[in-house]
Amino acid sequence: MSLKSEGLRLVHVAAMGFPSDQGSQVYVRGMCRALARRGHRVSLVCYGHGQWEWDDEFELLRTPRIPGYQRLRAGPDWVKPGLDLLLAGRVARQDADVFHAHNYEAPLAAFLGRRNRPIPLFYSAHTLLEEELPSYFSGPHRKRFARVTGKLLDRSVPRLADHAIALDPSTGTRLQQLGCQSVSVSFPGIEPSELEWTQPACEDGPWVIYSGNPDAYQDLDILVKAMHYVKGAGLMLVGGSDFDGLSLGGLPKVRVVRENQFGRVRAWLQSASLAVLPRSSCPGFPIKLLNYLGMGLPTVAAEGSSRPFPGVITVPNRSPVEMAHAIQKLLNDPEGTRRLGQHARTFVLRECTWDSRAEELEALYSTFLDETARGRSQS
Repeated sequence: MSLKSEGLRLVHVAAMGFPSDQGSQVYVRGMCRALARRGHRVSLVCYGHGQWEWDDEFELLRTPRIPGYQRLRAGPDWVKPGLDLLLAGRVARQDADVFHAHNYEAPLAAFLGRRNRPIPLFYSAHTLLEEELPSYFSGPHRKRFARVTGKLLDRSVPRLADHAIALDPSTGTRLQQLGCQSVSVSFPGIEPSELEWTQPACEDGPWVIYSGNPDAYQDLDILVKAMHYVKGAGLMLVGGSDFDGLSLGGLPKVRVVRENQFGRVRAWLQSASLAVLPRSSCPGFPIKLLNYLGMGLPTVAAEGSSRPFPGVITVPNRSPVEMAHAIQKLLNDPEGTRRLGQHARTFVLRECTWDSRAEELEALYSTFLDETARGRSQS
């Protein structure tokens, strides 16, 4: 089969509102766009709501809207099980060469919707629930129960897929330990056009920036504590949600920006001298890290969310003093920081594009389909 000339019918499945500028949604959008550009017929089955109307390079197949339900952030709630049954029903009506599911509810929906049809099911493991699920609960007993539940799901849901794709090597190793027989590793990508230089939103820096959601697992309290030790710079927080739950008292210079369109977030990123990623546990891949580096921002990252890319300075988890020291060192050397950021940007634009990731994924689909076809012909 010539994939380039004929293309594949690819149905991606994501248990999420779409589109939005949150990490998993950005990942899914970039992958589907790039596959469509390579000549494949791409559809995304998702929930019935999103942040804006969709008119892009691939087809959306939505579940019916739930009146009043507009949740976009990750985490469990009482509406999702019903939405996921609707998702499975939408998948059941689709024919495809490949189903490709994202995050945890989607493999279940795709597995049910496949209805024993011989259609390969791929799964992109954005996270591991043993680590993430407890972050949505408070209290030691609830957290312990969430961890046990997450571990059970980690041992079962990924194995529903014929092939799992991990977003970093440690997650790939863990999936194999959990019983997944076919696993590969592929970092996320970026769209170079979305990282073009723009006019800075402000020029009263220097600024240290965090861009993203304010959920507890992001460990923003550590960043705030670190900034109490930093001299000569302000803290900028940019996100689509309020940061009201974060205590910012005592910091002399803070700017909080409510913005969820990345095209406008870029202007705030370009206003900063460096970025910070304080999250201490990230079993998937922090998509914001590629955005930071791609915009030329050296990034001080906690060990749990650090990745071995140019421009990343790793500090111990939940250590505000070490984080402050790394931030201050960058601020004290503006020219060296600028050069480090430029090196990071060059690397990301050269090595981390979605077009290159889509080419890898296309080869993976092709190899799997060819092996499956040979197995059927020999049986």
